[in-house]
Amino acid sequence: MRVALLCHYPDDADAPAGGVWAVGRNLAAGLVSAGAQVHVIRYLPVGGSQDPAVRVTGRSPLFIHSIEIPRRSRLPLRRVAAVPLLQRELDAVRPDAITAHESEYGLAALRSGYPAAVTIHGIPRQEFRSYSDWKRRLDLGLTIWQDWIMVRKARHIVAINNYAMAQYRRRTRAQFHRIDVPIGDVFFDVPVRDPDPHALLMVGGMSERKDPLTLLRALSMLRLRVPGVRLRIAGRQPSGDFKIKVDRFIRDNGLEDSVQFIGSLNQPELALAYTANAITVMSSRQETSPAVLMEAMAARRPVVASEVGGVAEIVAQGETGFTTSAGDAASMALRLEELLNDPERAAAMGMRGREVAESRYRRGRVGEAYVRLLSHLAATW
Repeated sequence: MRVALLCHYPDDADAPAGGVWAVGRNLAAGLVSAGAQVHVIRYLPVGGSQDPAVRVTGRSPLFIHSIEIPRRSRLPLRRVAAVPLLQRELDAVRPDAITAHESEYGLAALRSGYPAAVTIHGIPRQEFRSYSDWKRRLDLGLTIWQDWIMVRKARHIVAINNYAMAQYRRRTRAQFHRIDVPIGDVFFDVPVRDPDPHALLMVGGMSERKDPLTLLRALSMLRLRVPGVRLRIAGRQPSGDFKIKVDRFIRDNGLEDSVQFIGSLNQPELALAYTANAITVMSSRQETSPAVLMEAMAARRPVVASEVGGVAEIVAQGETGFTTSAGDAASMALRLEELLNDPERAAAMGMRGREVAESRYRRGRVGEAYVRLLSHLAATW
């Protein structure tokens, strides 16, 4: 079966890119393992003023079609410019079926006329409310517009959780299909080891949406009850006015020795970071289906996370970790204290999380689910 996978896709298998970039890598591998010939079609900004060009790399069963768009087409307008170019490349590939991820890729897939299912990964309307930066809001505004058109046109939508399904069900007549997000094998294959019993790990760029200030408030409370506790943060550091706010909080609360920024990590480094720290923690204001929690579970670590979006569908309360209300630093501190003071229970939660991750998030399992769906669409379209 010839499958077109329309998505953002990192060149480096070990790259730290998260979100839909990581999904693209993992889903391509999962589709191949399920027996499909896969044509990844993506667009990329390139330097210079030349016209858009297509570069095809790889060999059967996996080909990468890179549509190179000059950087003069800036986001968010680049999202619009990409759609007809993606359609043209689909006509060159002539796939049996398409799986598309993100709104501009979904629009191209649906306008192509080939059997297609679009996957909902984020809720742009919810993300829009989480940012105050006007540039980010402009980009999300265009994404919301493309998303609105896409879901009205779609006949088949893949929902990565029940939360996403509920957000879109009233906006479309499409048939929904429930398939989980795939995560990399590296998180399952990382060696077992004892963690630092006093260390917490946060993974992700420090932005308003990730709400690190709530986590820092929890840390400030926690260190009074658990001496020696420290927080390691993997990902981009905050910037601009938000960086000033974060730095001021750390300084004013004497957290300089309790917070360590360890930078962006590649996938093998991140897998080791999960195992090196006792608990993975996430304090976001808005998420759809954060792979960070799935990856930590695959690496046998309990998680503590704010209960937003589809988080409660990933974290079984009291079984694989804990959820707390968004912005509730006191509750987060109590749950973290509970696990830090009971390492045997934390280890048991980590093992249970591993079992859940094995059954739901292995990329081979997810790839098989997509191939079943796409084969059905190809036969019945």
